[in-house]
Amino acid sequence: MGIGWSEGVVKRGMTVQRFPDITATNAARIFGLYPKKGVISPGSDADLVFIDPSIRKTLSREDFQVADYSPWEGWEVSGWPVTTILRGRVIADHGKLLGSTSDGRWLPRKIDGAVLARPISEGR
Repeated sequence: MGIGWSEGVVKRGMTVQRFPDITATNAARIFGLYPKKGVISPGSDADLVFIDPSIRKTLSREDFQVADYSPWEGWEVSGWPVTTILRGRVIADHGKLLGSTSDGRWLPRKIDGAVLARPISEGR
């Protein structure tokens, strides 16, 4: 999310209104999870990520849950996630994990037929 914010909104001028479409809504639609996921609306899961746009940092391996390497190490970002809420409960706050692996829920999904029916364009 922080890399997407930095590269999309900060560096390339994506609107703040478009950012949730790119990071949540479109994926939820593609995988048939919308409107349970990907939108802030009554009846939808209250899954939210709050980004502090004032954070400027160089990413390190510790910023990711990886054992030995991340291709994002050394990447400069402007804006970084500070709080994550899963179904209305804070599970991560300022780099501290407050949730557990049992917090997740399996959601059956299937790729939207409209996505599968689209032609594959060359060069993409």
